[in-house]
Amino acid sequence: MEESAGLYEFVGFGELAETTTQLLALSLQTQAHGSAGSSELSRVEQLVLQQARDYLATVREGFMLSVRTERLTRRGELNYLLERVITDWSSLSRELQLDSGGSAPDEAQTERLRRVRHQLLAFGMAVVALGQLPRLPSKQVTFPHSYGNPPTYSDIPVPSTPGEMLWRIEELEQMIWRLMSDDPSALVQRRYGPLRRTYGFFEASAWLSRKEATRFGIKPRRPALALL
Repeated sequence: MEESAGLYEFVGFGELAETTTQLLALSLQTQAHGSAGSSELSRVEQLVLQQARDYLATVREGFMLSVRTERLTRRGELNYLLERVITDWSSLSRELQLDSGGSAPDEAQTERLRRVRHQLLAFGMAVVALGQLPRLPSKQVTFPHSYGNPPTYSDIPVPSTPGEMLWRIEELEQMIWRLMSDDPSALVQRRYGPLRRTYGFFEASAWLSRKEATRFGIKPRRPALALL
């Protein structure tokens, strides 16, 4: 049951990623043709982008639960992490009641552990998507302002240290926030690289989820934007 719940949760993350990718593509195409979207679509955009922000917040929480300082090799990177990720592990252990002497978990503790699993699953999916991004098949690359032929994300590096991973998570969060408040055409001009990396991250996440859902025989739902 737990494995099945985790799989459907994984697919749910992918469906959100696919909807977010479609929203970004539609927004960029609309701006390119100089037409404005309807107020109804604007409300949908805000809802989807807020859900994407919530997902990335969960990814960040999963990162905080996963980070280990022994993997750090540079003092500057350690300082960077300490400024942004301050976790009292003894307090976390008490909160989750992991130091309860080995007794069987009660219902409340089980629910807390399920939440940690949710965070770690979100982070794990993000790690795999970022690792797959430079190797995403060209036919899956749909960012409308890519100039390569065939299109590729091969120039986007994979985060290799905790500091680089946190930097990428923060960039994704910041770009989603900017998309909620800025003109997409202006973002293409001023923040092309971060916008492309953000689009590619969600595109790779959606592709990964579709691939695994097919392998396990799960039929994905239609993305929300496809219903409009």
